[in-house]
Amino acid sequence: MKSRHLILFGLILIFGLNACDDTNVVIPDETDIPDKPLVDTQWVLQFFEIVGEGETDIGSQTIDLKFTEDGRLWGKAKTIKGDLDVPGNSYGSTYEVKDDGTLHINTAGSTYVGLPSGSRYIEYLDALRKSSSYEIEGDKLRIFYDEGTKTLIFEAE
Repeated sequence: MKSRHLILFGLILIFGLNACDDTNVVIPDETDIPDKPLVDTQWVLQFFEIVGEGETDIGSQTIDLKFTEDGRLWGKAKTIKGDLDVPGNSYGSTYEVKDDGTLHINTAGSTYVGLPSGSRYIEYLDALRKSSSYEIEGDKLRIFYDEGTKTLIFEAE
């Protein structure tokens, strides 16, 4: 009787191990992430970048951005470092993406209520005004400005 139980246990163990074969498990990497659309995606600024030299941080405020189907964009900045009592600011503008892939953002209207020390908000708005093109790879958006020598790097939220 014991040998039958051992044989049965062995068969269950073998069947279980074969059922758990993980050779078909696919772990996606970033290249498998489908590109997010520019429009109606909430983008959060991750870095300023000088192309070929590297990334620098966003300063003392987090900044988000959203493009809408009707050619408008808007966003807000919130303090994340320093004086957390400083209220956030918001901005809005219009944009145009041309057939050749160029991106033109008009001068943005914005609030400027007490920018905290270390804020790069004004630099950010200036970069938007100087935008020339963009690219999306997965959940990352890069907006090129200053004749393509610098970028704003965003991640989809």
